[in-house]
Amino acid sequence: MHLSKLAIPKPDLAQFASARNFSQQLTTRYVVHSVLAEAFSECPTPFEVQDKGRLLRVLFYSEKDADGLASHAKFAASPEAYEAVNWTEAASKPMPESFPAGMELRFSLRACPVVRKASAGKGRNKDGEIRKWDEGTELDAFLSRQWTSDTELSRKEVYCDWLEHQFDARGGAVPKDVTMERFTIAEMTRRTGGNNRSVKSMKRPDVTLQGTLKVEDSAPFARLLRSGLGRHKSFGYGMLKIRPV
Repeated sequence: MHLSKLAIPKPDLAQFASARNFSQQLTTRYVVHSVLAEAFSECPTPFEVQDKGRLLRVLFYSEKDADGLASHAKFAASPEAYEAVNWTEAASKPMPESFPAGMELRFSLRACPVVRKASAGKGRNKDGEIRKWDEGTELDAFLSRQWTSDTELSRKEVYCDWLEHQFDARGGAVPKDVTMERFTIAEMTRRTGGNNRSVKSMKRPDVTLQGTLKVEDSAPFARLLRSGLGRHKSFGYGMLKIRPV
């Protein structure tokens, strides 16, 4: 497994969007998703987009190194997607082959902490207004708990709990000393299917969580790194970045 980096100049990203007749309502992360999907036949997930001024840096884990990614794109990519990427800036590094049990690492995660409701229900918001949801509705993890709680909760508390549950479900490592470094409500966009495609927009929590973790089992932890945490991983969320303590 490699940690890979691609550089996408903003003017080239805009040119790609124009060539695809994308609506200006579509977010940058959606357009990046589309470039990656066309460059490699499917979008690498998870990935993270970092704004570096006139270009975007895209990070993701991959089985191929930078040369392998470029070679694959020469066969798989559409011309527009291939031209959107500055391949001379592509880089990668091999990740460790194993992570010994007991190893401690610092981590950073840009996540979209949401939950899907297992059944229909209702609750009340902070103003006392009734809020209803259907089975399968996706809700902000904080609102999902706050609307059914008699006490005032903090987003930090709820989102850190959400992360612990993510690790518990996947196994391989245990997080500790988790803090919420950044929070915003971000717009997320999709395009509908069919001949008359339109833009679907929704608001979701956009959170950066940081802390340390302790590896418990190397193989499950490596799989967790590769597959990411949480939902919306193909649109710029869920990539667990790690470094030594």
